[in-house]
Amino acid sequence: MLIPEKLNTIIRVILANTFSNKPDLAVPELAKEAKLTSGMAKRLLVRLEKSGYLTIKRGIKLTNPIKLMKAWGYTYSLREIERSEFISAERPQYIILKIANWARKEKMPYAFTLFSATEHVSPYVAPSTTHIYILKSDLQIWQKFFRDEKILPAEKEGNVVCLLVNEDYFNGIEDIRGAKIVSLSQLYADLMSFGGRGEEAAQELTKVIDRRLKNV
Repeated sequence: MLIPEKLNTIIRVILANTFSNKPDLAVPELAKEAKLTSGMAKRLLVRLEKSGYLTIKRGIKLTNPIKLMKAWGYTYSLREIERSEFISAERPQYIILKIANWARKEKMPYAFTLFSATEHVSPYVAPSTTHIYILKSDLQIWQKFFRDEKILPAEKEGNVVCLLVNEDYFNGIEDIRGAKIVSLSQLYADLMSFGGRGEEAAQELTKVIDRRLKNV
């Protein structure tokens, strides 16, 4: 990460809250969501306020959500997230459906990202690999599910990639046609970090976000 992890978390939570069209968070609410002390959250918010990204009054209000999202996208690194990879002989679209159905039935938290997510919100590149955020603490449960479905651990690179994270990555997730995807701001940052066609897909996603914000 090019910015401290705690600041990264603060930005993730604020953007997800804004793009979900929820009421502005107060500092104590944000601190609770980000699992930080109110004092630490306030210090990080002041840094963002001095940079012109937000104001702190009765609530935390972003002055330009798109500007902050784009700045975050240039500093975020998807490659630093711990992962567990698997191999499946099935097409990604079928794997996505299978995962979504099982997770719904078992009430397992998850969220698709990269092209597995843009497939649902802003199709740009057909996914060749399934990327999914899961809780690190749930990895063994997912491993059993994959084993039952003949989705096997990969020796090197796999075509089913589980990104092992904590709960704050699930802020603002969206349910689209039965599949859960990361918040649009997190998706943008992931695509930018992925590079190549990911950066092109991120620009297309920005158009979707722009339209949503204008309709608020």
